[in-house]
Amino acid sequence: MQYLLTFRSLTYAQRAARVLERTGITGTVSRLPKAVSTRGCAYCVIVAARNRERAVDLLTSAGLAPERVIARDENGALEVGE
Repeated sequence: MQYLLTFRSLTYAQRAARVLERTGITGTVSRLPKAVSTRGCAYCVIVAARNRERAVDLLTSAGLAPERVIARDENGALEVGE
């Protein structure tokens, strides 16, 4: 299981990935799949399930809270969360 932490722009996603990288969490920047995108161009940082809670807490503390957290299972199915 992976989690997609969504951001309003590529710049914010890149900043978020750098914050996570400095704390030892690997985050991969990617475009948000169109199936769950609520507007044209959105980006996300993909993190492993084991890092989701810590990543969200760190990013929120850094002023880079993700807009949404979307779960992606092993089959690629997406589930939009809070």
